[in-house]
Amino acid sequence: MNNKLNIKSIFLLSIVNCQLSITYCFLSLVFCLFTFSAAAQEKEPGEIHKTKSSAIIGGVKYYLHTVEKGQTLFAIAKFYNCTVNNIVIENPEAIDGISPGQVLRIPIEKTKQTKLVIDTTHFTLIKIEHNQTLFSISKKYNITIEKLKEINPELREGLKEGQIIKIPKTDKPVKSEKNTVEKIEKKPVDIVIINKPIEVGKKDTVINVDFTGELKEEYNIAFFLPFNADLANEIDLDELIKGDAQFPNKTSVALQFYEGVLLAIDSLKKLKLNAKIFVYDLDDTDSLSIYTILKKPELAAMNLMIGPLYGSSFMAISKFAKENSIPIVSPFTQVNKILFNNPFVCKVTPSSTLQIEQMAHFVIDTFQTQNIILVNNGGGKEISLINAFKTTSNDELLKAGHPIADSVKEAKNLSAVQSMLSSTKTNVIVLPSNNQSYVTEFIRGLNNSSDKYKIVLFGMHSWVNYDNLDLDYLNSLSLHIPSNNFIDYNSISTQSFIKNYREKYKTEPENYVYQAFDITYYFVSALQKFGTGFLKNIPAYEHTGYNSCFKFTQFPPESGFENKFVYILKYENFNLIKAN
Repeated sequence: MNNKLNIKSIFLLSIVNCQLSITYCFLSLVFCLFTFSAAAQEKEPGEIHKTKSSAIIGGVKYYLHTVEKGQTLFAIAKFYNCTVNNIVIENPEAIDGISPGQVLRIPIEKTKQTKLVIDTTHFTLIKIEHNQTLFSISKKYNITIEKLKEINPELREGLKEGQIIKIPKTDKPVKSEKNTVEKIEKKPVDIVIINKPIEVGKKDTVINVDFTGELKEEYNIAFFLPFNADLANEIDLDELIKGDAQFPNKTSVALQFYEGVLLAIDSLKKLKLNAKIFVYDLDDTDSLSIYTILKKPELAAMNLMIGPLYGSSFMAISKFAKENSIPIVSPFTQVNKILFNNPFVCKVTPSSTLQIEQMAHFVIDTFQTQNIILVNNGGGKEISLINAFKTTSNDELLKAGHPIADSVKEAKNLSAVQSMLSSTKTNVIVLPSNNQSYVTEFIRGLNNSSDKYKIVLFGMHSWVNYDNLDLDYLNSLSLHIPSNNFIDYNSISTQSFIKNYREKYKTEPENYVYQAFDITYYFVSALQKFGTGFLKNIPAYEHTGYNSCFKFTQFPPESGFENKFVYILKYENFNLIKAN
C-alpha cells in the first residue's frame, strides 16, 4: 500500500495538559512517521455507546469517552463522526495505541448559534467597514476602547470587516481630523505615530515611541514557521521509514524549532502563564501565503510574534507588527536592515560586523601587549569586517593608553604574516575571511610556523563547517571564533534538558531545538513578567540560556533591538570551549 503522510503534528500537541489554552491556526503540520487508515484498523471493534460525560477545556467543549475492550480509534472516530487525526490531535498519547480505561477527549462540533435579539433602545448598531480600527471607532463615537470591548466582548478576539457591533446612543459622534498626530490607546502597547498611509519609496517615521503596556490575565502569542505541509504531505511513508526520502530542509528546521518551543512553554507553566498560542504554517516563498495570513482577523490582537525564521517573509510580517504595535522576534536573520525604522523588532542573532567588533574587544582585552596582526588580503566581501576589526581594536588600544604607533599591524598575505612573527610574544593572527579555499591554504601554511612561534589564530564561525580543515591544525593554532551560540554539554542543566527531550521525542536534540527553547523562554517570560510593554525592559533583562545569551541594545532609538552578546570560542584539546 502506498501510504502518504497525513501531516498533523502529533508532537506539538503534547502540551494539552498544561495551564495554557492552545489555539492551532494551521491545517496540517509535519513530524510523526505514522499514519492511520481504515486498512490498519481491521480488528472488529467492541460495541460503542455515546458517552454522557463532557467537559469544557481551554474554551473548547469535548466528549470524554472511556475506551472499552475491543474498541479501536477508527471505530471511535466513525462513531463520533470525526477523523482519527482529530482524536490523535487532542490525545497525543493515542499515537502509540489506546487501551481499555483510557479517557479520550473528542471535540464536540459547534452547533449553530441562535440569532440574538439585540435591544436597540440604548444602542446603535454599526457595521465594521474595511480598514476601520478600534481606535478610529473610539474617536468617531467618543467612547473608550475598553468601553467598546465591555459592550462587545467579541472585540477582544479582534475586529473583523463586516462585523456588527453596538455603540451606546448616549455617546455622540465627533468629527475626526485627517493627517494629525494621534496617540493609539489600543492595548497592549501605546505609541505615538504619524497617522497617514505609507507611500512607496518614502520613509514612514515613528515619533516619540512609548512602550507603555499592561499586565494581562491572558496573552496571545504567534509563531510563524515554514512547515511546508503541502510538500511534506506528498512524501511516501514507506520511503521515509526506509530512509530513502526525507522532509524538506525548512520543514525539518521548523519541526525542531517547534519542539523547542513546546519544551519552553511546558517550563513556563511554573510561571503560571496563561496564553493562547497561534501557529502559522508560513511559506516564505509564497507571497499569497503571506498575504492570506496577514488578513486573518485575530493577528492584530497578538501581544508577541516569533518568526518568520527567514528574512524574505519577515519583512512583510514585521511591517504588520509595527502598524499594530506588536513586538516581533527574528530568530535567525543576521542583517541589520530588518531593524531599520521599526522599534518593535528584536533580532536575536548578532550581525557578522557586531561579532567581529566583539572579537576585537576580546583580542585587545586579552592580548593588547602581544603581537597582533590583521590579515587584509584586499578581498571585497571581507573589507567591511576587516575595517570593523581595525577600527574597534585601535580605538580600544587608545582607550587603554597605548600610543597610535601600537595600532594593529596589517599583512596582505601569509608570507607577510610570517615575516612579522615574533619569537618573544604571542602572535595573534586575525583572519576575517569566509573564503574556504583561501582559509584552508592559509591555515595549512601558518601551521608550519606553529612549532617555532606561539600563535593564536582568530577566524570566523563559518570555519566550523569546513570539512577540509584539519582539526590538528585548528588545535595547534588555538583557533578562536565568534559565535552567537554555545552548548555546554557538561552542564547538569543541559544534561537534564537532553534527558527530558529524549523522553519526549525519542531522539537527540539538535541546535534548532536549543535555540527555540531559549528564544521562547526569554521573550515569553519577559512578556509574563513586564506585560505588553516589555520592550522597554529588555535592555536590562539579560538572560543565559542553554544555547544563547541575551543582551539587547537599541540604537538608534527609532530602530529595533539587537542582541549584542557574542561568545568567543576556542579549540583546546580538540574541543570547542568558551574563552569569554
